[in-house]
Amino acid sequence: MEVTNDKINVDEQLYWFTHSAIKVMDVRHIKMKLGEALSSYRLPSNAFLFGLRGSAAVALDNREYAFKKFQILHGGKGFYLDIRQVEEPFEYYLLLYKTVQPFLNMPDKQRLLEKNPFRMQYGVTPAFPISLYEKLKQLDEEFHKDGKLAGLHVKTLFYHFIYELLRQLEEQEVSVIKADLVAQAIRYIHEHYAEVITLERLANVLDCTPRHLTRLFKNQIQHSPIDYLIQLRIEKAKVLLTSTEGTLQEIAAGVGYPDVYFFSRIFKKHTGISPIHYKTEASAPRKRPYNPLLMSRYPIVSRRRSGHTVIGDNHYQNRGEGVLRMNRGSKQSMAIIMLLAMTLLVSACGSSANSPATNGTAPAASSHSAEQTASERILKDGLGNEVKVPANPKRVIASYLEDHLVALGVIPVAQWSVSEGKVQNYLQKELANIPAIPSELPYEVVMSYQPDLIIIDNAEMVMGDKYAQYAKIAPTYTVGSDVNNDWRQELLTIGEVLNKSEEAKQVLADYEAKATDAKNKLHQAIGDKSAAVLWVTAKNVYVVNQNLSSGDLLYRDLGLTVPNVVAEISSTAKANWSAISKEKLAELDADYLFIVNSREATKEEILSDPIWQGIPAVKNNNVYAYDNNASWLYTGTIANSQMIDDVLESIVK
Repeated sequence: MEVTNDKINVDEQLYWFTHSAIKVMDVRHIKMKLGEALSSYRLPSNAFLFGLRGSAAVALDNREYAFKKFQILHGGKGFYLDIRQVEEPFEYYLLLYKTVQPFLNMPDKQRLLEKNPFRMQYGVTPAFPISLYEKLKQLDEEFHKDGKLAGLHVKTLFYHFIYELLRQLEEQEVSVIKADLVAQAIRYIHEHYAEVITLERLANVLDCTPRHLTRLFKNQIQHSPIDYLIQLRIEKAKVLLTSTEGTLQEIAAGVGYPDVYFFSRIFKKHTGISPIHYKTEASAPRKRPYNPLLMSRYPIVSRRRSGHTVIGDNHYQNRGEGVLRMNRGSKQSMAIIMLLAMTLLVSACGSSANSPATNGTAPAASSHSAEQTASERILKDGLGNEVKVPANPKRVIASYLEDHLVALGVIPVAQWSVSEGKVQNYLQKELANIPAIPSELPYEVVMSYQPDLIIIDNAEMVMGDKYAQYAKIAPTYTVGSDVNNDWRQELLTIGEVLNKSEEAKQVLADYEAKATDAKNKLHQAIGDKSAAVLWVTAKNVYVVNQNLSSGDLLYRDLGLTVPNVVAEISSTAKANWSAISKEKLAELDADYLFIVNSREATKEEILSDPIWQGIPAVKNNNVYAYDNNASWLYTGTIANSQMIDDVLESIVK
């Protein structure tokens, strides 16, 4: 905020008011009692504050005024209004108005914006306050009336008020305060960093253009608004990592990144290490050495991976990021290090002797029979690597591909997890006794399980030299190059790798038959009704992409109609889940609604928000909630089959 020597230019004010479309948003007559206060109220539009009775310490963007009866204060959209605890009853009008400037399509749009009087802050004691008071009083009364002509009358009265104000300002010298957009933006970012913030949203809040806001940021603090937001989120995450026991998913969502994989990558990009590594190093003296055998002792806490989510224009798959460091002073860690050394030694010896590829442990490598070697197959994986796959692998690690493994009757030696062993809960009937392995697959931890086959979901997991490291432990097959592989083809590919192609085809055929039967039952029961899936967190609501995850199930497999809002968001989304604004949520035209993973609130608490009340599913009580014990955030024959059962149980009575 900058106090200038500039005075209000009545001619400029007149030009803007006469060439702008004006809409009165609200007229509020507020009476504050002794001891009441107003803290950090962000003006939703341009505003006039007019004192009626009493006095108070009023601040607008931290510029303080000893505000008294009949004084006027003006501020722009996005300004912060504070009224200190009043020591006497304080009464005032708050007049909120919005403007649109059609002439800003002109070439000198930026210069005009910088002189925008609607964003000016000024305070004035008018020479003739009673005439202004009478017009405001009449405006207040008319605004709250019903009738066809009320809106037109309100606009007419507003111009009467502006005319009288400008007439008096022409006879007075009033200094203006230049709005500090950067300070306003920074304050907004600090208050809303855990929410979805884009440059466009931030500029809209402050009633300016994204380009103008970015230029101001770079001039003042040498960073763009989004860079500043990222730095703030990283600092907040550091505090949460070192001072709380929150899971990685909870911490990521708490700082505005519901996609834990993207959070991990951006954290590592800005700090040089992963979040888990950061947490481990910060608390190293108090940590026990990592022991994968102890994982089976931990209670299994339900956990679901969210697939893709979007924030801004970034789309990544949700995988926990981090490296669990070993305590070098522990005997167990030394044993693992020795095992690593032996593995590398055996691998090197086998290579020099032109022997068959090792399976990752010295005893296994030396015990391969000629018959086993002859039955091994060489397959080309999704990245073009030629992989020598065992005929009948017994110790498989396939992180986040467990749905396919279980469907084919294969139990892995370790299962995908994030944050201290939280796993895919819907598979725990089959995997209850299987220890958890961190989703980022730390090299030394993978080696400790002595796998004879490693199956990797996608290329993101083997960036850099990770593929070469895994290949030294055991044959490593990467399913696809895309982050989001087609789950049907993924199942068939894994069936081929495991030498179970016929079983995979049969599993898929059984699923297709079940989906077709369910589709027919739904059509008979409800016809062409629409449905949507929403993932609700403490800060945001996300809608599933119509072509991915549970959206693919509802609309492709079960034939439910895609709501217009879902189709609109999906048309540009590349992720499984996209944040949905409150405005779009209120427009959601879904006849049936499935709310998933809403651990922070009950269905009743969620639906009590008036925003939800206009959704047809809410009006007709067709809303069904599923916690993170269900499979709604996953894909695969088992996950999808469970979702089909949920849909039929909910809709087909």
